[in-house]
Amino acid sequence: MPGAYEKGEKELRVIKLFARLCETEVGLTTRQLAEELEVNTRTVQRYVATLRDNAGIDVEETGGRWRIGKGSLLPPLQLDHYQATLLLVAVRLLQQVRPEQDPALVGALAHLSRALSVPVVSEYLRRTLAAAERRPADSERLKVERTVIDGFVTHREIEVRYVDAKGHETRRDLRPYFIQPTAEGRHIYVFARDSVSHEVRSFRLDRIRSARLLPSSFAVPDDFDIDTVLGASWAIWQGAGGDRVVLRFTPEARQWVDESPWPAHAKRTDLPGGGIEVRLDVAGEVEMRPWLMQWGPNVEVLEPESLRRHIAESHAAAAALYASSPAKRGKT
Repeated sequence: MPGAYEKGEKELRVIKLFARLCETEVGLTTRQLAEELEVNTRTVQRYVATLRDNAGIDVEETGGRWRIGKGSLLPPLQLDHYQATLLLVAVRLLQQVRPEQDPALVGALAHLSRALSVPVVSEYLRRTLAAAERRPADSERLKVERTVIDGFVTHREIEVRYVDAKGHETRRDLRPYFIQPTAEGRHIYVFARDSVSHEVRSFRLDRIRSARLLPSSFAVPDDFDIDTVLGASWAIWQGAGGDRVVLRFTPEARQWVDESPWPAHAKRTDLPGGGIEVRLDVAGEVEMRPWLMQWGPNVEVLEPESLRRHIAESHAAAAALYASSPAKRGKT
């Protein structure tokens, strides 16, 4: 006797049916499948119809026996638009880290599109998933991010409360055109036309305190192109190259300079003694300051004066801090 049907088990049984039909060459009868799935024969026929009509699986019947057709494709990888958008974000971030074409990356994405058929990839993804699930959940952040993604995917305006870098909070309506990560700082930004400036600007996703989907829709302008917008950016700031930056690196830093992912428009010049000079135009030099501080005495900023002064003052303040011992500073 077939077992009692319980609500919620249909999906599992359809998956099991698919797996069994993939494992047979001669085919299985309706009766055999009914016994294995603990359902009646009519239910098996409905499950077969689900595979055919809903998943697009080619299921053959020959001599009363069922099996997956020779020319059948695996079901497409079903991602909802939240997952698909985050996959896009990951690829964009990887593009920043690896500006050149990477055959391994291309191959990995090809396998992903074929439903992750490589066992070792599936195993590492399983481990990654387990690690992600152990992280603490933040339902409010998830709600905000999903609302932004909804606006991006469905071309709907969103009302947000946004806190800028100075801590000022404003309410504004956004038209999200694109979602872009940056390797520098490991942040995600939404490029949107906002109701305050009436311009397309970048907004850090984690600085959006709340978001609400609005009924009004919008169309992304035909001339909007994220790569053109970011053409003069060091990381995320947009604009038509507002600062000429000239950097002189020491010979000791040569290998690190060669290994750094410079923008395509950067011009490099070899110097006598093994040093190297790099010139580039960026939308704003302020965005480069934290990155340049990492180089310490291995780089000298020649232009612009504002950037040179900031680096010099920062190093002077650090030198003064280290001039005395922590014990002396702690005394009252």
